[in-house]
Amino acid sequence: MKSLSKSALIIAVIIIVIAGLGLYYYESYGKVYVYLSDPGNSSFIAIYLTVTSIQVHSNKGWMTISNKTETIQLSSIPQFVASANLPTGNYTELRFVVESVMISLANNVNVSATLPSNVFKVAIPGGLTVKSGSPQYLTISIGPHVTETGNGSFILRPLITVTASNKPPK
Repeated sequence: MKSLSKSALIIAVIIIVIAGLGLYYYESYGKVYVYLSDPGNSSFIAIYLTVTSIQVHSNKGWMTISNKTETIQLSSIPQFVASANLPTGNYTELRFVVESVMISLANNVNVSATLPSNVFKVAIPGGLTVKSGSPQYLTISIGPHVTETGNGSFILRPLITVTASNKPPK
């Protein structure tokens, strides 16, 4: 009988520890969703970004939201790109690592464009405060500023704004 009560006590302790760890995780992390949009540019049919990493910065350093390589067509309708559970706290910057840029011109020709440093980084106005149980949404609006060089090459110098909200974009 003593053996049975010891076993029950051990099982109860294990359950309490597991429940405590789950509660700690729930209280220490919050969900962040990332969306991309393009305010519109009539001189191009489409702009495609191949993104290899999305990160946010806090006083603890850079935290990865996604390392998934994905090609995204910029659109006037905000598109879901990635989500992650991040430690609670305040995040001040956003960084996208871009592998390539492809532009579809009005004459149905696709051309590659370069993005200086293959990274775009932007401050989050007012910061992004991640709280447990309260999802946060980052909407990145990329106003594509494309320059054609004299030799037929294109350079993308995006005008980027970031909006942080506790509601999904529309």
